[in-house]
Amino acid sequence: MNNSHLPSSLLTKRWLLPVVIALGIATAVAIVKSRPPMVHQEPDDSGVKVGVIPVRTYEVKPEVVGYGEVAPDVLLDLRAEVSGKVTYVHPQLRKGAVLPSGTLVLTIDAKDYQLALKQAEATLAQSQANLDELTLALEDARINLNLAREKMEISEKELQRNAALLKKGSISKSTYDSQRTALIQQQQEVQNLENQVKTLPVNIRVQDAQIQKSQAEVETQLRNLDRTNITLPFTARITALNTEENQYVSLGSSLFSAQTIDRVKVNAQFALDDFRLLANSFGEISIQEDSITWNGLPQSQSLFDQLALTASVRLVGVEDNIWPGKVEQISNNLDPSSRTIGATVAVADPYKNIKPGVKPPLVEGMYTEVHLRGKPVPYQVVPRSAVHEGQVYVVTSDNQLQRISLKGYVQGDMLLLENALAPELKVVTTDLFPAIDGMKLSPYDDTKTEQMIQQWVQ
Repeated sequence: MNNSHLPSSLLTKRWLLPVVIALGIATAVAIVKSRPPMVHQEPDDSGVKVGVIPVRTYEVKPEVVGYGEVAPDVLLDLRAEVSGKVTYVHPQLRKGAVLPSGTLVLTIDAKDYQLALKQAEATLAQSQANLDELTLALEDARINLNLAREKMEISEKELQRNAALLKKGSISKSTYDSQRTALIQQQQEVQNLENQVKTLPVNIRVQDAQIQKSQAEVETQLRNLDRTNITLPFTARITALNTEENQYVSLGSSLFSAQTIDRVKVNAQFALDDFRLLANSFGEISIQEDSITWNGLPQSQSLFDQLALTASVRLVGVEDNIWPGKVEQISNNLDPSSRTIGATVAVADPYKNIKPGVKPPLVEGMYTEVHLRGKPVPYQVVPRSAVHEGQVYVVTSDNQLQRISLKGYVQGDMLLLENALAPELKVVTTDLFPAIDGMKLSPYDDTKTEQMIQQWVQ
């Protein structure tokens, strides 16, 4: 093919392509020649950089967490102490209502008990009158006895005089016999009066017992009359109502149930292994028959005051609402099924500073989280994030890695150790993989983690 027949533009493009390629090759050669010569770097043998914290001992208050439901301090199931028709029911006596102490909430028809009281009072008055009559009869009998004895003495003297006259023949035998008969009659009268003086005190004691019985009956009817008016013995929250107005209630039937609102209790269960951590702060306790000693010294305070146990209660899942509590009892046995130990914590004023929808009161049945804290105990503190399958990585004095297996007590985000690590070691806080014993490390101080531990301890 003859190039003379091609257009001039096509011939120009064919000559440009080799020129562009030549220019590209020349530019690449120039760039390579202008680069500085390569310098071979020696490998860094300073080791892997890791954050570390020193092994320190802190005074830590052991804390354990348990769970339990709220129960009322006092749950009253009020039952009828008398029978009768209910004549009055307080309009606010309904389930869930809160009523103040001393409120009259129920009245039972009192007419029968008023009549019984009048009858008992009449019986008492009659018994008192009988006693007064017997007392007067005793006084009369004693006076008559003295008079009869004087008459008897006169009759005895007259009989002696008649006996002397009879011997002289001055009187007849019949006159003597008449005087003797009069003396015998007088002696019988004295004997009867003496018997009255002896028996009347017995009758008086019997009548006095009858009066006491009548007084007891009057008091019983007064109490029954008082039992027809039912008042609240404390400020209470009503939990159940089992009667209505005009309903007849029998003796012992349930009327309503109420519970105190000034105090509740939480029976919380704690894991046994966790509770051992708390027990480390107790020291040596000896409970004797007449006293309690702590660390060998007698204590006048209660056992839980000696242990300095503090408690706080919060609703599960609600972080902000916290109530201070007081430990009142620790169970003396272990729950065989859950392997937990129980503790009873009392909370005062569970209705204080409540905010509807924000801070509810502690009421029966709420599920709570209970925190118990003991006295400060010295522990080495390591973040749980620095524990790897029961081991911590430490840096030795020659900056080598050492893996140490240990056991401690878990408390929140920390692991508490009882002098398990040598003071000269440093604990690795950063992730390290692979972690091989003896590998070279380049440690730097992890001040952020150390400050976090100090704030946690405080």
